[in-house]
Amino acid sequence: MIDWFSLAANALWIIGLAIVLSVFSYASWQASQNHEKLRVQLARQQYQIFFDLAAVLFCLGMSGTSRSVWERILWGILAALFAAQALASRFFRKA
Repeated sequence: MIDWFSLAANALWIIGLAIVLSVFSYASWQASQNHEKLRVQLARQQYQIFFDLAAVLFCLGMSGTSRSVWERILWGILAALFAAQALASRFFRKA
């Protein structure tokens, strides 16, 4: 029998890492097109938000696969912090 909760939890962290890889790849391509350094491209806000949201997915997935309660709590706190950082950078961005 398939453990659907475990499947969903593992899918979350895998999707989070896939988003990180795709954002990094796109930023690398954009940097090469604009003749910029990758570091400059990755510092832009649109990439930071996606990295934060990918980190939220990763943390939620790791929380779902954790066995002990304290691990789930720590992963949940870390996910909440990444979500807060994404919201803060979205709504309180520098002009």
